[in-house]
Amino acid sequence: MDDRHDLAGFAARGFALLPGAVDAALRQSLIDAVQRVQDSVPRLAPELRERLTLERDLPATHRDGIEAGSVGDAIFILGDPVAFDAVFWSVLRQPVITQAIRAALGGVEVAAHFMNVTIKQPGLGRRIGWHRDFANGYASPPRSCFLRAMLCLDGMTGAGGATQFIPGSHRLADEEASAAKPPRGWQPPPDDIVTVTCAPGDLVLIHPKVLHGGGMNRSARTRRNLILQAGDAAVPLRAPPALEAVLGHRLTES
Repeated sequence: MDDRHDLAGFAARGFALLPGAVDAALRQSLIDAVQRVQDSVPRLAPELRERLTLERDLPATHRDGIEAGSVGDAIFILGDPVAFDAVFWSVLRQPVITQAIRAALGGVEVAAHFMNVTIKQPGLGRRIGWHRDFANGYASPPRSCFLRAMLCLDGMTGAGGATQFIPGSHRLADEEASAAKPPRGWQPPPDDIVTVTCAPGDLVLIHPKVLHGGGMNRSARTRRNLILQAGDAAVPLRAPPALEAVLGHRLTES
């Protein structure tokens, strides 16, 4: 078996792909919930609107110059999704997801840090530059005892801006990782890059120190990925985010 597809791959490469993490019914319920938020953007109450990052709020450079006036109310990040729909809570109880996260983190008790849905809209969804998640400026513990689980609601293709990795780039100390941030616009040699394509419902585990990024969505399909950051429940975040209802919730299977 390709080691991208098991937890040995996570330790060796810094990422792992686990097929079929959620069933089709739940996946469709999550997609429908995201679409309801998208359809309601103009009518949202201010306390919900502040949880969204719209494409038009961001620089045009990462969508190849497509101007804000052309993107309407397209959502880039739907933050704190449980504030919009309770169906998102169910992600914290899915056995494949919770067991994989616990195993990848060494069997410790695990708590959620935040959740979002990152959306690359058809034909304009922005590039995401090369970066490491440790140490991030939003919800980071003082050491790399966490990961991000990416549930691919629509699947990922190369043309759709699939996430790319540099395998093995997580093998450095925390202090080095914090200092080793790629400069803006940096591109690694093509032979160093692995593009992870996956089917709808697959799960990608992302080590906090692995270098990763992704291109624009140049396809005709929406690419919606639910992102869950979770880590060792015994290690507090340096600066807990204010608007994350899932913060501190233990990952369970019921």
